[in-house]
Amino acid sequence: MIKSMTGYSRKERVVYGHRVVVEIRSTNHRFCEITTHLPSTLSPHEAKIKRIIGQHVSRGKVDVSISIRNGSRQQQHIRIDEDIARQYICALKKVQRDLCLTGDIDISLLANFRELTTIAPPPIPTEVVMEIMDRVLRSALEELDLMRHREGRALTRDILSHLRGIRRDITAIKRRAPRIIQHYTNRLHKKITPLMKDYTVDAARLSQEIALFATRCDISEELVRTDSHLDQCQALIETGTEVGKTLNFLMQELNREVNTMGTKGNDLDVSQRTVAIKGRLEKIREQIHNLE
Repeated sequence: MIKSMTGYSRKERVVYGHRVVVEIRSTNHRFCEITTHLPSTLSPHEAKIKRIIGQHVSRGKVDVSISIRNGSRQQQHIRIDEDIARQYICALKKVQRDLCLTGDIDISLLANFRELTTIAPPPIPTEVVMEIMDRVLRSALEELDLMRHREGRALTRDILSHLRGIRRDITAIKRRAPRIIQHYTNRLHKKITPLMKDYTVDAARLSQEIALFATRCDISEELVRTDSHLDQCQALIETGTEVGKTLNFLMQELNREVNTMGTKGNDLDVSQRTVAIKGRLEKIREQIHNLE
């Protein structure tokens, strides 16, 4: 089933006394780009978290944020860097001697140096980490998938509607194409008839001119290729999953064929139809940019 690249999900659970919040945002992007915002206790598992996300997302920019709060209010782990503290004391004593300063170098003075102290959250038990990755994260990803599927269905309906409109215009162009030569012939005869009173018109040359025009304005090949591209779009949408890049390529090919029709057709009705088709193609391309 076709999915949009845009989605959002948020899951919040209490896991073994830890309040876990997983928040995922996804937007359109040419490739698959995953960014994670993790607490330090989950950083060693970043590669595994990205692999799990990659199982659900093949294209798009995905931003994942995981926060963990210890509900039991365990004490934080406080670490004092004694080596740095000794270096401070030695440096301060040297300054004191060199400058003949008075005063005590004691613990209250060292407490002012914030870089001596590191406060870290308590380690998260292994079972909490596994629960986060296997249940909370996967549950958030499933909710993200549901939203992306819903938007994918809406985009698909809009794209199919535009494709039907393009087919109607192509059918009208097919009906119009055989009459283009006849209209040109009639116009040419209408212009030449008044001149036939004073000049002799070479019938062979006239037929040759009409034949050259018929060759120049022949769009049958473009119509065949356009039908083929439209059929491929239809089949891809009905049976495909990751269709964004392929559909974008087909839109480029359709645009090329339609441009050629408008140039070669040499007819007002055909020109107006091709302009309308190009407008629909542009709207489809805008929607395709959001498909995975």
